[in-house]
Amino acid sequence: MKKADVPQEESMLDGHQRACYALDEQGRYVVVGSIGWEVEKVVNSQANDEVRQAIVTALDGIRAGKLSPLAYHMARRQMDTAMLSAYSGIARLRIRWHLRPGPFARLPEALLRRYAEALHLSAGELRSVPAGDVHARL
Repeated sequence: MKKADVPQEESMLDGHQRACYALDEQGRYVVVGSIGWEVEKVVNSQANDEVRQAIVTALDGIRAGKLSPLAYHMARRQMDTAMLSAYSGIARLRIRWHLRPGPFARLPEALLRRYAEALHLSAGELRSVPAGDVHARL
């Protein structure tokens, strides 16, 4: 893309710029500021909606007694079992087991700390989820 063709449309950046690489008149790559473009805004908005929906689904499952708080914190951090396994060193099958409320409630403190560290939380935060209507806050 040439320097003059770098998109300068309305985006999710709220007037801020981000760096893009483009070709200048001599054919060299230079850094050019861009405030984004409409396509980027639509795609990011759709991705954010999917993350919000995953969080709401996890909270609904927790309140229905089908999921543990671990599901909420994984959704909030946009992690699946494979990613949490890589960060925590806990096997994926074991993580899936701990997504159930009963096994999660019986977790030893050492294992809770491993999950909490991987999710950048305290063990207390890991055990809890937000109260009230989260739909309005998301």
